[in-house]
Amino acid sequence: MKQRIIIIDSNNIAYRAFYALPDTITTSSGMMTNAVLGFTNMLLKLIEDFKPDSVVCAFDSRGPTFRHEMFKEYKMHRKKMPDELADQLPLIKEVVEAFNIRCLEKEGMEADDLIASVVRDAGSRYRETIIVTGDKDMLQMVSDNDIKVLSSKKSINDTIIYDEEGVKEKMGVEPKMVRDLLALMGDNSDNIPGVPGIGPKTAVKLIGEFGSLDDIYNSIEKIKSEKLQGMLADNKGLAMTSKELATLKDDIDIDPEIFEKSYKDIDYSSVKKIFESFEFNNLIKRLPGYKNIIDFKKDSVYIDKIETSKIMLESLGPDTDLIDAAINNNKTAYIAALIENNNATGFILYFGGNKAFLIDNRMLKGENEKKAIMEVIEDKNIKKSGIYLKQAIKLLKRNNIIMEGRLNDFEIMYLALNPLKANAGIGEISANLLNIEIDSIEFKGNESTKKDKNKDLQMALDFDGGEDDTFEEASDKYSDILRSLSVYKEIDSSLAALMEKKGLSKLYDEIESPLIKVLGEIEYTGVCIDTGYLKKLVKEYDIEINRLTEEIYELCGEKFNINSSQQLGEILYGKLKLPARKKTKTGFSTDAGTLKAIEDTSPVIKKILNYREKNKLKNTYIDVLPEIIDPVDGRIHTNYHQMGTSTGRISSSDPNLQNIPVRTEYGKQIRRAFIPGQGFDLLMASDYSQIELRILAHLSEDQNLIGSFNRDEDIHSRTASEVFNVKYEEVDSDLRRKAKAINFGLVYGMTEYGLASRLSISGEEARDYIEKYFGKYPQVDSYLKGLIETASRKGYSTTMFGRKRYIKELGSSNGRLRSLGERFAVNTPIQGSAADIMKLSTIILHERLKSENIDCNIILQVHDELVLELRSSDCENIKKIVRQSMEDCVDLKVKLKVDIDTGKNWYM
Repeated sequence: MKQRIIIIDSNNIAYRAFYALPDTITTSSGMMTNAVLGFTNMLLKLIEDFKPDSVVCAFDSRGPTFRHEMFKEYKMHRKKMPDELADQLPLIKEVVEAFNIRCLEKEGMEADDLIASVVRDAGSRYRETIIVTGDKDMLQMVSDNDIKVLSSKKSINDTIIYDEEGVKEKMGVEPKMVRDLLALMGDNSDNIPGVPGIGPKTAVKLIGEFGSLDDIYNSIEKIKSEKLQGMLADNKGLAMTSKELATLKDDIDIDPEIFEKSYKDIDYSSVKKIFESFEFNNLIKRLPGYKNIIDFKKDSVYIDKIETSKIMLESLGPDTDLIDAAINNNKTAYIAALIENNNATGFILYFGGNKAFLIDNRMLKGENEKKAIMEVIEDKNIKKSGIYLKQAIKLLKRNNIIMEGRLNDFEIMYLALNPLKANAGIGEISANLLNIEIDSIEFKGNESTKKDKNKDLQMALDFDGGEDDTFEEASDKYSDILRSLSVYKEIDSSLAALMEKKGLSKLYDEIESPLIKVLGEIEYTGVCIDTGYLKKLVKEYDIEINRLTEEIYELCGEKFNINSSQQLGEILYGKLKLPARKKTKTGFSTDAGTLKAIEDTSPVIKKILNYREKNKLKNTYIDVLPEIIDPVDGRIHTNYHQMGTSTGRISSSDPNLQNIPVRTEYGKQIRRAFIPGQGFDLLMASDYSQIELRILAHLSEDQNLIGSFNRDEDIHSRTASEVFNVKYEEVDSDLRRKAKAINFGLVYGMTEYGLASRLSISGEEARDYIEKYFGKYPQVDSYLKGLIETASRKGYSTTMFGRKRYIKELGSSNGRLRSLGERFAVNTPIQGSAADIMKLSTIILHERLKSENIDCNIILQVHDELVLELRSSDCENIKKIVRQSMEDCVDLKVKLKVDIDTGKNWYM
């Protein structure tokens, strides 16, 4: 007989996970996964804690059950499952099936009945059966030793196991009497009526005195309270129906195969892939057999164990020849930056063998040391490989050292191979590529580099700005980094081989690798801020926010917390009776989209939206920007993430300068604060004009679209003319607005519903617009359909430059997720190609400015826009260089176009 089976009430656990975890838990593509994560966490915990021989998951029928036929009010008060949860149930089943766990689901039956039927057959096979659920009606299944219920208390991870004594303590009756108890007192969660007027205490007392429901009615005349007698007598039929509703049906045929095959022969590499697709990276290490999971064995170096001589830190002496060391290391210098608050405080330089060099500001200022470092760092023939190279570039630039040569940044290469990830450390990269955990690397001995008598080894190292460390102490402090250095060579070659195999080498060589240095220099330069203007703006915003607050209070008839969505919802929908459009878990939505949709219903809505925008801009930028100015150079230095999105578009943080609104007057007020730095008197903003639509014309090869662009027509007016059958010169602003929504909507994979919502028109009218559009641009239609078909077949989309985006949603059985995948398949080649072109043109412009020795800096990269600081005297020459760099960086069937503006600030 086997030891243990676990049976999970899957819908119940999914519900609890959904409401226990925040709805902000999503993948990078925006797919909500809070219920999946909570459920998976619970599953792993069960496996870890109980080590079951078998696991089975039971799911509720998706339609009415036999209990609804018996009692039409059954579960009537229970809210409909939220769409956000319903969309996650198929994903939960994907996780369960990856563990080779059988999913039980039968039309007209609840999970409880399936569980009861499994329990019926499990007794002869397992010493212990554990039912995982939060439903108290399942407590009737508990028996003395072999059947227990595991339920959650305060959270899905805070659990309690109920045996017979536990059930008696919780319910006041033995397990076999739980259904009689529910028959008397009812169950609000399932809308089991019970006997009106009888609560838990009375029900427990009756059962304790008389026994089962039948026994109670057989002895009804012995009940002393006439009132209680009357309630029971008057509602006997209701009580009997309630007992029948509460009684679990355990006569469903269960295939005995589930006991032999469920949770058996698990392919943990498949489980790992599922976890990665949902971005459950922290759960991967909890998988049984994690050490043996193989992902990249066919493609890369794969090591079971590594032993190496202990790597120790040494000082740079007068005779240290770094160039010779690099040449002996296949002309490669390995760099491991030491990061603190996203900046490099130093780095370790390594050339193989058992010694490495710790480089910090002190060494970079020493004459001999700096010369030795500069020789190897500025040598174009020596490749620099490692992680966080951009941060090392900035540290070196502060010391007038420019990193040259090919840059192999392990994180950037790894993220190109894994585009759904936003970041990765050396530990993850080593584990996935080599099957090596950094902390498991074994050093042999402590020999060869510990020169105890060498006075140089006592040279102080002050990375922490506090206590001095000897080199031996520093070697211990950075032991994890030193261990990782021992596999840098394997990681370097493995990533390069994978990039070549996946067709990503050209993308990396021509765009991502040179961009590392360019972004490092843009971050290092930073941008200058007019603090005096911002102080003035703070006062203006304070006055305006206070005025809006009072006006909102007056229109609403009371004071309340405007920033509280719950209080705001109560005022708008409860008190003012405004139309509610969208419901959330805590009430009706007050998000921006919902409020904009009802803006015409009350003047207070516009004021609330204005209040929110001003508050957000003040809290995000106006108050913050002066506080983060670098005291050394008086500039703000953002951090750019060149692989920050799945389409390859650059993002920024700390601060995020790409989120400043472009079109609103409030956003423009913030832009006015960005000014040229010392020595410059002008800003220049160069912005690609309709780059996505131009790329669409090129890729689709639609002659009508290409012709319109090459005639330099206004594309939205031309589309309006074609779709609405009016002369080009007679297109008015309203028709152009509609055509613009169609043009950009198609690029982003907009559906009929989305277009109807955007233009406030009917679905039928939106469908008509789209049909007319594709009638005029037939090659666009066939191209977009081809993108979906190709991505469905291959599992990914590609940009013009070969960048891949894997689209797991296309294979989903969930229609909503599959539709999301189709939108990704459409917009990835277009938006991703635009992002690649933007990166390429930034690199070309940077090199042109440097090669022509023009004193001018690129200070901002914001989506399709570059901002430079320059002198007025250089304006025309730089404008020419900018236009050439951005418009001629690729050869398309449609000419790229750049709009260039100049001004004393970014407002322009």
